[in-house]
Amino acid sequence: MADIDPVQLAAVVLVAGFFMAWYYGALLYSRRLARRIGTELKRAVVGLGGTSRIQWFGTTAFRMTTEGANPPFREFSVTVTLRPREMPINWAIATAQGRRDVALVEASLQKDPRIGFELIDPQTRIGRRRSRSKTDWSSFSLGGRQLLLSSDTDRGARRILEGIDPSTLDSIAAIHVTAGNRPGIAASVSVAPGAATRGIAALRALAERLLA
Repeated sequence: MADIDPVQLAAVVLVAGFFMAWYYGALLYSRRLARRIGTELKRAVVGLGGTSRIQWFGTTAFRMTTEGANPPFREFSVTVTLRPREMPINWAIATAQGRRDVALVEASLQKDPRIGFELIDPQTRIGRRRSRSKTDWSSFSLGGRQLLLSSDTDRGARRILEGIDPSTLDSIAAIHVTAGNRPGIAASVSVAPGAATRGIAALRALAERLLA
């Protein structure tokens, strides 16, 4: 039997210890983060009325849904996805790609807004991806923030957006309003402390203006 090199053994133990400590530390952090986000979102979503429920997908993702919401919404859901943290390499790759903890809001509207549009922040990861998907973007400045707007009714979309407090949209990276047979709003919202609550309030104000 070959002799075990104590230096190599110590290196293996140190590396294994590092990965174990990282894993459990990241797991605890993700759980606390998910609880904080879930508590904040629950207060915001319950305020929309209807019947709410939550579904967890492991420890880093969950969906909160509301059926029979009060106007202007019919149904409302928020899906939260946390970037991977349990393994250093996954965390490093996600960080390099610009991935962030994010909430995807999807809501169906009580009525057809008759105006559909997409608004993105080109400085965000989702904004960069969406900006490459089509070419009919126009520049739109809101509260000193440079955004991109795409709409068949550009003037109407601008009028609606200019009536929203621009500070409430700071936490939103992208908004997509759908008109027609299945009217609704989808948005990518930050989950920084207080951001999701402000984002949901902004989407509600936007929906009310769309249906007014």
